[in-house]
This record gives sequence, structure tokens and C-alpha cells, in this order.
Amino acid sequence: MGAGLALCATAVLPLLLAGCLGDNGRPAGNGTAGAAPAAAAVPAGAVAIARGKVEVQGGLLEVMAPQDGTVESVAVAEGDTVRRGQVLLRLQSDTARADVALAEAELAAAQARQRAQAARVQPARQRADRLGEAARAGALDSQQADDAAQTQREAASAAAVAAADVQVATQKLAQARLHANRLTLVAPQDGTVVRLLAQAGSALSAQGARPVLVLLPQKPLLVRAELNESFASVVKPGMRATVTIDAGTALPAARVVRVGTVYGPSRIDEESPPRIGVRVVDCFIAFDQVPDLRVGQDVRVSFHD
Repeated sequence: MGAGLALCATAVLPLLLAGCLGDNGRPAGNGTAGAAPAAAAVPAGAVAIARGKVEVQGGLLEVMAPQDGTVESVAVAEGDTVRRGQVLLRLQSDTARADVALAEAELAAAQARQRAQAARVQPARQRADRLGEAARAGALDSQQADDAAQTQREAASAAAVAAADVQVATQKLAQARLHANRLTLVAPQDGTVVRLLAQAGSALSAQGARPVLVLLPQKPLLVRAELNESFASVVKPGMRATVTIDAGTALPAARVVRVGTVYGPSRIDEESPPRIGVRVVDCFIAFDQVPDLRVGQDVRVSFHD
């Protein structure tokens, strides 16, 4: 009988132990299976933490084709620093140059006609005045005076038409030069060429969605951090911030310059689909000194009172 009880206890004991242990061999607790992991702890002395990405004020500048055409020459390369107004590339412009030359010739002809017509006005006016006085004095037939007056009016009208022709020719030349100038693409502001997407012979379209090149504007770098809902009301403009890169290297002192007013999906992990139910507020941090960072670099931010 005693041997049978001992055998039964030996068989039941493993079952009791299995009920007290979880699947991983740790004591089973009251937690629910699959519970979300705890949030990362806020470092000592900080009131909030966030992930962020290095950006430039206004973002990268995509320079589009000014109009349809074929690239004749490219004046820059990736990595070049450019100044505002510097030539970046030129489109083939044989037709445009011919249009400018034609417009210049038409303007010159119109100006010559205007000078010729203007030269007739003064003599015609003087003759009309002289014959009019003679007719009023009875020394000349009034018909001759009337004819002289008509000639004077025609000369004045022809001079006015010639002046209008000069204005039209001037506008045509301005349009031709504007068209020719648009075949030369210049830098809209100071910056660095970070991507060049055209070369000699490339066909460009002004309606295309693809830029010709991408510029990194010469502006201060900042960090766009994403605050989750629990920290959004804690962080305020003017707060001090500590920015570190993934390697743990500390960067120059920084401060909060603006906190967004609208919740939205996270954009830090652009290659990953947005997480459902996760809403963040953008927070922008500026550095007191120029940091050694690159646009698009991931950072961590701690906020302090």
C-alpha cells in the first residue's frame, strides 16, 4: 500500500510543477500572454525622450526642368557647392537663338521706320502752318492749305503707327530672350548638389515629376523629433534638448524651437508601413552650434526643463 502511494506521488509531482511554471520555465504570473513590452525608460534628469531625424529647414530642394528640351551641357557635378544664379545646365538652344536674332532684326527695322516717319512730321507741320497763314491772308488758295494740313495729319499718324510697331517689336524681342534664358537652368539658392539626374543628351519635360537635380540648401540643420501622446503635452518651446546619434556620441547643445499642433502618423521609418493607432506630434530642435551631422541621419533626443 505504501509503495503504491509513493508511486502515485511521483507521477503527480511533475504535473504540479508544470502548472506553476510558464512555457519558458519562469514562474507563471498573472500577466496576459502577448502583452506589449514596457515603454523605454526616461533617462534621469529628462522629462521626455523621442526619436528624430536630421533635416534642413525647408527640406531638400528639387530643381525641375524649366521647359521641354534636350540637355546640351551640364555645368555641375554631385557634391559641387553652387551659388544662387550659377548656371547648372543648358538645353539645346539653336532655335531659341535664331528667334532672338530675328526679333532683334525686326526691332531694328521698326526703329528705322519710326525715325523715317518722325522726320516727316516737323516739315509737314511747318508747311501746313505756312500755307494756312497764306490762305487766311488771301495770298493762297485755301485748297492748297487744306492739302498741306492733311499731309501733316497723315505724317503724324504714320509716326504714331511706327512708334507702336517699335513697342510690339520690343515685346517680341523680350519674349524671345525670355524663352532663350529659360533654356539655361540656374541655381535658385546657395547649396550643394546632392543628386544629379541629367546628362548631355537627356530629354527633359517640364511636366515630368522627376527633378533634374536635388540641392541641399545652405541652411542650418535641425532635428524633427516625434513625440508620442504621453510626452506631447510635456515638451515646450525653449526647452533644452540633448541630441545623440546611435553611436552614443553627444552633439552640441540644442533647444526646442517649435512643437506641432496636429497629431499624425510616424514618418521616422519611411520604409516601414505606418503602425495602426500610433500618433505622434512633430517637434523641431535647433542646435546652438553647427553639428557634424548629415540630412536623414537618425538621432535620439532627451528633453530637459
